[in-house]
Amino acid sequence: MISDEQLYSFWDRKEQAEMITCGAVYPESILQGYQKGEQISLSACRIVRHSCGFAFIFGIPTARDLEQIIFLMHTAGKKGERFVLFCENERLGRYFEMNSGIKVEKRYFFELAQDKSGDIILPENFVIKPIDADILPRLDGRIKPSFSWESDESFLQKGKGFCAMYGDTPAAWAFSAAVSDREIDIGVETLEGFRGKGLAAAVAGKMAEYVLSIGKKPVWACHSENIASRKTAEKIGFEKVGECSTIHL
Repeated sequence: MISDEQLYSFWDRKEQAEMITCGAVYPESILQGYQKGEQISLSACRIVRHSCGFAFIFGIPTARDLEQIIFLMHTAGKKGERFVLFCENERLGRYFEMNSGIKVEKRYFFELAQDKSGDIILPENFVIKPIDADILPRLDGRIKPSFSWESDESFLQKGKGFCAMYGDTPAAWAFSAAVSDREIDIGVETLEGFRGKGLAAAVAGKMAEYVLSIGKKPVWACHSENIASRKTAEKIGFEKVGECSTIHL
């Protein structure tokens, strides 16, 4: 087991341990009352875990705390829940990687540098509509509001989204996956039969316009190997601003 002395050498004590720069909208969404999650107090830190499973460390954990975090991951896994820890400290990430059954990957983060959404033309026979109580239950995919909102009612009250419709069929959509006082993280999905038509960029661009219109910052994140998501983000003017490790079973 790693000692506390070794563990503390991972951290620069001059830095603010409370500062989270990558994915901060997720813990902020809980702390500011927009979305549901949990806060878990450990001996020298606390974990803020969003309802979608994204978790963040506030403070400097002890060696015992790290063991407890791994235990929490396994407990969540046994219940069929996600527990994905975001870690900006690479050396700490390597500690987790040494544990059997733990996987460490990379996640990229983007901010809107230049709004290009006005240049995106929606293909013929498609129309963009706001996601409402009629459209919401018909969204069929993995990345949809139920991924990060505890209920349809909560999303309709506090969230926002747009859907590219092909007749009565929702083909692609973008929505507020996480909401804070200052940022909105945009989640995007396109049904397989409608991919390659630029629909994701069209609805994501519409969503980015909405976020800017209410005075907040649109942000975007994806797995480092999700080339399609990265290209869509860049198409509407997002630029990569950071990356971190994601730690999970």
